[in-house]
Amino acid sequence: MNRLTPAISGLLFASVLLSANAQVAPADAATTAVTRQGLRMDDRRPENPFTIDLLGRPVEITGSWEYSDERRRNFDLQSSRLRDRRVREHELKLEARVRPTADTEVFVEAVGLHETRHTQGSTRAQRNGAHERGQSWLRIDRLGGTNWSMQIGRVALIDRRSWWWDDDLDAVRLIGSGDGWRLDTGVAHQVARVSSDERHTPPEARGVTRWFGQATWELARRHRLDGFWLIERDDSRRPIAGSSAAGSDSIDPSDFRGHWIGARSSGEWRPDAGLRIGYWADIAWVHGREALTGYTEGDDGRFTAGTTRKRRVRGHAYDVGTTAIFPIWLRPSVTLGYARGSGGTRSSSRDSNFRQTGLQENKARLAGVKRVQTYGELLQPELSNLGVSTLAAGVRLTDNTSLELIAHQYRQPVASSTLPGSRLGADPQGRSADIGREIDLVLSVRESRWLEFTLKWSHFQPGAAFAPEQRDPARAIELGMALNF
Repeated sequence: MNRLTPAISGLLFASVLLSANAQVAPADAATTAVTRQGLRMDDRRPENPFTIDLLGRPVEITGSWEYSDERRRNFDLQSSRLRDRRVREHELKLEARVRPTADTEVFVEAVGLHETRHTQGSTRAQRNGAHERGQSWLRIDRLGGTNWSMQIGRVALIDRRSWWWDDDLDAVRLIGSGDGWRLDTGVAHQVARVSSDERHTPPEARGVTRWFGQATWELARRHRLDGFWLIERDDSRRPIAGSSAAGSDSIDPSDFRGHWIGARSSGEWRPDAGLRIGYWADIAWVHGREALTGYTEGDDGRFTAGTTRKRRVRGHAYDVGTTAIFPIWLRPSVTLGYARGSGGTRSSSRDSNFRQTGLQENKARLAGVKRVQTYGELLQPELSNLGVSTLAAGVRLTDNTSLELIAHQYRQPVASSTLPGSRLGADPQGRSADIGREIDLVLSVRESRWLEFTLKWSHFQPGAAFAPEQRDPARAIELGMALNF
């Protein structure tokens, strides 16, 4: 796949130059439907973007600046340690979009990041800055006069609940649609480093090829069925026992070869005037084999590879829920949900714990104006050996301002000393399945396409799964702001 990099770059460049003098015709409805590809679910841009002329073609210049300031208190669940943290993040996106012809579109995005971390008890703040290779793709519509499109480059792979994926991938992609159906499928393989703070392609991404797909059927008005699949092949070389690596960022302890397959049913009923009842039901299976290499860290900070063992991976997960929105003052809403990722045997030869694809964000919109973290704003766990019960209530203060109160309860199907994906600085003991409870309060303000605000407050109360000295509550408060241009 690395050999394709020059070809892809040449194709992007040649398409722009060779078609610069082609006659541009108005886009039809099918084309317009995919014109805004490149934007994430919560991204908004002004209706009339800034436009410049390039070789007689209009180029739309858009972007966003996002800022967040989060204060994390007691994430290690021990109040006596005084290790609270403040994290401030800036993200700047610059985007350019041009249609060289009626059937082609080019999108280029540059991303700049800056993060400042200040930990209680430390006299110096940690500052990190980097620029990233954002989306950069060519899309060709109406291939051969059909309803199929092809997209080549670094593309955004997003599903509506971010349960399967929400990430940018180097890929070749086909998108087709017809009467009541849509198919989105392609092959992805990282061809170069993504961030400037990476010296090379990260070991965990090296040699990994993915075939992804999503098929959608409109069963009836406001009701749909989606099928998902992801086949992953990690062909990176396993290290020889006794070989050494310079640091933790140079080792790849796990190689996975397998697949995920699943489906989603979702929709909305409107039984009478104003009442809306939405629902979703996700189910997924993962099957495959994993090669695991143990490493030992020496006094010099180098890591030495041990033996490599292989084990089978078998797991399943589901996520179901419903949201009701009532046609009265403030449009109150109630959401009920439950999700469970399998847990069980984890030995040298078998792993029965479900694992998500690694491309997920677990963000979805309930009844508010913006998406929230499906499994908790503070904890943010992966759905692996975990059951999550959710109860939420919300109101619309205005058409574009919402306030939501969300409660989660966490319990492991099988008590374990690991909690994948958790942001906590503490691990459970593996003696109790009771992980704990979380309450989130989320205020979202989107009264303007130009300026948005978010305020989040979270409280996590650990359960009996943690050691007695690690049961102090963790809290977080975050202010977010987005400027769209």
